[in-house]
Parts: sequence; C-alpha cells; structure tokens
Amino acid sequence: MKLSDLLKEKRIAIQCHDNPDADALASGFGLYRYFKSSGVSELKFFYGGSAITKPNLIRMTEELRIPAEYEPDIRKWDGLLINVDCQHGAGNVMNVDAPSIAVIDHHIQEFEPPPLCDLRPWLGSCATQVWSLLMDESYQIDIQLGTALHFGLFTDTNGFSEVRHPLDRDMWESLEVDNRLLKRLKRSNLSLADLFVASYALSDLHVDKEHSFVVIPTPPCDPNLLGFISDMSMQADGVDIALSYSAGDDRIKFSVRTGTRDVKASDLVGWLSNSIGSGGGHREKAGGNIAMKKYHENFCDLHLMDYFSKSIRDYLTGCSVIDCANSAENDDEVIDRASMSAYRKQSVRLGFVPCHKLFEGKADLQIRMLEGDLDIAANDETILMIGIKGEVYPIELEKFIMSYALTGESFAPDLLYNPTVLNKNNGARISLLEYANVCVGLDDSRISARRLYGRVKVFTRWDSENYFSGAPGDWLVEKETDDLYIIASDVFDNLYIRDYTGEDLAARDDAVVAVKKHIQVSVMFAREPGILDTYEGPISYGEGDALLTGVRGESWPVGRERFFSSYSARSGTAAGEDGIYVKRATESLALQIDEQFIVELDGKGILRGAPGDWLVRYEPGDYGIIKRGIFKETYDTLEPGVNDSES
Repeated sequence: MKLSDLLKEKRIAIQCHDNPDADALASGFGLYRYFKSSGVSELKFFYGGSAITKPNLIRMTEELRIPAEYEPDIRKWDGLLINVDCQHGAGNVMNVDAPSIAVIDHHIQEFEPPPLCDLRPWLGSCATQVWSLLMDESYQIDIQLGTALHFGLFTDTNGFSEVRHPLDRDMWESLEVDNRLLKRLKRSNLSLADLFVASYALSDLHVDKEHSFVVIPTPPCDPNLLGFISDMSMQADGVDIALSYSAGDDRIKFSVRTGTRDVKASDLVGWLSNSIGSGGGHREKAGGNIAMKKYHENFCDLHLMDYFSKSIRDYLTGCSVIDCANSAENDDEVIDRASMSAYRKQSVRLGFVPCHKLFEGKADLQIRMLEGDLDIAANDETILMIGIKGEVYPIELEKFIMSYALTGESFAPDLLYNPTVLNKNNGARISLLEYANVCVGLDDSRISARRLYGRVKVFTRWDSENYFSGAPGDWLVEKETDDLYIIASDVFDNLYIRDYTGEDLAARDDAVVAVKKHIQVSVMFAREPGILDTYEGPISYGEGDALLTGVRGESWPVGRERFFSSYSARSGTAAGEDGIYVKRATESLALQIDEQFIVELDGKGILRGAPGDWLVRYEPGDYGIIKRGIFKETYDTLEPGVNDSES
C-alpha cells in the first residue's frame, strides 16, 4: 500500500490507539502532514481513551504543534478512517465505524486485516513505518516532523536499545532533529508515580540463582520504565539476564537486558515472542510485546512469571555453542562431522563488493543487513558477498578467486532491505548495491553440511563477540576445518545441492544391487569429440565413444573401452559399427536419492538428479544417474523390498 493510493479520498480521519504514546502521536502526525500537503479537503487526527497527561507528551504535542484531538465520543466517520499504530477492532482503540478503513501498524496481526493494510511487525516503531511510506513518496521531512518521528522510535524501543530492524536504524541516523527539545522530552520521561511503580516491581522480583537471571513483574506502565527497571537489576552481582514485564488488556510488554557473551538480548526476545508476538533490539538490550489473545491460545492460564522463567531456562539449557576461534574447546559431538555430507554451491547469481572499492587499507566495518548488524575488521583483500536475500558475509580474496567466476554484470536484486556498510573509521555509510557486481560459484565450491535438529550458536572466525543462531531445520556448514557458520534453511536450499561425487555405495546399507535388463539400445559411435545433452545435463565425449539412446529416447555417452566390455552387438550389427546393442548381465550398485543431487564424471561434466532418481555405480569411480521411471523399466534389483513406485 502506498500513501498516494489513498489520495482519492476527500475525507480522511487518522485515529491512533487510546491513551496514545509518543510513537502513535508521531506516526499520526507524519500521516497528517502528508495528507495536508497533498490537498485533502477534510482531515482529522484524533484519539480516545483518556486525555494525555504525561508531561513529555504534552510538551511534544505543544512544541511540535501536533494536531491530535481528544475525541472520546466519536463513533462514526463518513470517509476513510486510518488506524495508525493499532488495528481496527483491537482492545486498545475505540471502535469507530467508517465505509472505508485502512490500517498502518507495526504489531503482529490480531484480526483479519482490511484490504487497505500495511502491517510490519518486524519494525521497532510505527514511526519508522510511516517514515518509510513517506520516503516512498519522496516527501521532504522537516526538523519538526523529524523530531517527532525520532522521539517515537526512541520511546518505543527503550531509548533505541531495542531497535530491531535496519530501517529503524536508517531513520534514526537520517532525520534532522531538534536536539534541545529532545533532551527536554527525554528528561521528563518518568514521573514520581513511575518511581513508585519501579520500587514496587523491584520488591517482587523472581531470582534464578542457578541460571543467573531475574524476572520482574511490573504493573502496567510505559515501556521505557520496563527498560529502566531491567537496567537497574543488571547492576546486581550475579545477574547476567534481567527481564521485566507488564501486562495490559491486549498485550504483554517486556524488556530484556543481558551481560553475557553467549546470550544476545535480541535473540532471547525472539525466542520469547516467537509466534505469539514480536520484538528485537541489540546484543545487550532488547524488548518486545506478546499479544494477550495469542498467549492465552497457546499457554491457557499459565502464569506469566512461570512462562518467562521456564522459557529463559529452556533457552539457556537447550542450545549448544561452537566457537571457531577456540576450536580445542568445542564438543565434537555438537559439530558431528560424521553426519555431515558433501554439498556443492549451485550456479546462483550472487553479489560481491571488493572492500578496496569502499576504502583504502584497513578499516573496522559494521555491516547492516536484514539479519542484523555484523562487525568485522576488513582490509583491501576482503570481499563482501551478498546473498539471494541480502545476507552479507566476508570472504578472503584468495578464497573468492578460487570459488567464484565474474560475469561483469551489476547486482540488482529485489530485496526487502538493501544492505549497507558503515566505515567506523570515518563514519561513512555506503549502500553495498551501488558497488555490487554479479559472480557465480564455480563447480569446485564444495562444503560439508548437516541439518540442525537442535539450536546452535556459532561464533565465527570473523567476529568473536557476536554469534549466529541456528534453529532446527537450518544448516551447520564447514568450508574448511573449524571454519563453521550457519545458513538458514530457505537460503541453503536455494544455494546448495547434494554432491554424491565419490560416494562409496558399497558402504551404504540402503544401496541395492542392480542388473540391466536385456533391453536393446541404439548406438552411434562419435566421429569427433563433442557434448551430448542428456536428461541429467551436458556430458562431453571423445572420438570413438559410444552414444546410446534408450527406451524413452534418453541418451548418454559411454567410453569406447568400457562400452565394448559391457555391451554386445545384436544380430545384424557388426561389433564396432552403429546399430543395436544389448548390455551384458553385469551387476552395479544403485541408490535411490530423495533429494536433488549431482555427481561429477571425472571432468566430463556434471549430472543432475531429481528426488526419486537413482545414482548407479558401474565400477569404482564410474557413476551415472538414471530417472526413476527409466530405472524401473531397464533394471532389475536383486535385493528384496525395494520400493520404486513411479509418481
């Protein structure tokens, strides 16, 4: 949805949630300014609940001239009603009927949304969402609106400590603001009543000494107060994690602080709010909210204290850690190399940016991507790779040259967020796509990998302070010994394919013995070298090699020497001449594969198989791939119980 799509409406009302906070006021103000400048004839910005009484919100509306009206009795609007920072029908916003309704909100979906809807629960504030919509319209944001949006993000993310998305950081860094006014607004954030609330909350905290965390139930309050309480708790000796929470009518808000390397606050918040809320933040400070309706649907009447305490314990005890910089301390059972298999990177178009294009010499960089920020030390031989979803990771120049081929094209994918890099030495932030070109992985770009069945954290060689989290279904990957990292499941499936080159089928319990049926094949002998397009991929052949055509028109080459040792001419065909041949009854090993896979034929090419196809080993080092239907028609298996039902 674009704001310009709504300009056909002549009467527009902007409604934020009851008892609005700074984020709701800033978001509504941004929409009001846009529609006002676009010439909407009748425009209204209002809220219900109770009138604003908090000192900094009163100052914010007065000094920034935010025209938010307290209208608790409105029940109908004849025109377009835009619910901002809330959802129509939710418990935190009074119900107003209108013939046309739009929703702009950064909380998780609670109701069936109207056709005009923009939900972005991954953002830290609705102010960021409105800023993004304004940027899409090339709207010029002045210092007045910039200050409001800045303060909206500040308050909804506990003083930026829970910033969760690169767009939040982009807005934060780009706005022109009135710092004098912001200081006054921040200083008047807590009231004396808030201090009494904090005192009451801290007197009722729960301590888990075994796992070094505290959980603090707090009466309904401003989210900033939750952060204040968690910060105070972290000053206590023996506390590595602090969580404070408060429950309202429609959602539970909570704030997390951590002081241990192995626990990112943002990671823990994601664990606590998974599927029932949203959240985010930094390594040490983060926060989120949980929809009360979804909480009760999933956990019935479980007390919130019990939910948070148990969830934190499960998080701490149910995750393994791999530290690539201290490989001697890693548990081999966690890495489990014995269960890793070979995979090869497919010819996917990736982006790359040589760091020497961005700066000279050495630099400390902060890479900003959808997955979060990554801090690395780079030099002019560091290459920044950009994946299919905008994920960024560094690679050394020597490895890059060996693993990738250049196409000379610019890299311009359609991403949810275009990654950037900040040079901490000079403060310059650069969009990587402006410098990115396309590269394609070479055939020898092989890795070892296994799917994860539990949660794992990996500290890479590049960053010893920030880990990457892997959940069940993701992949643990090793490029070289002790060079391990995590690849998300959907990214891995798009990038890598199982490589059975050199697979020892004789050691596989699920391999069977296969004997070729006495089926005639048509054979031509190559007059000169060439490439044959088989069902499984192009394969090169030499002069004199046999080019065979089978029962379904499938074709494949066979080396001349191996052909004459395996095939016999039929009546009417002289040996060595084009004609009809039958394979002798020789045994081969075969394995049906349940995933996409490849096998390399000793420099002649790469065969590709689909799930259900068969990998056949004719003799050591000599492999082929046969489609499942063709295998069924042309081979007998000697092992009982082989099921090859054709789909």
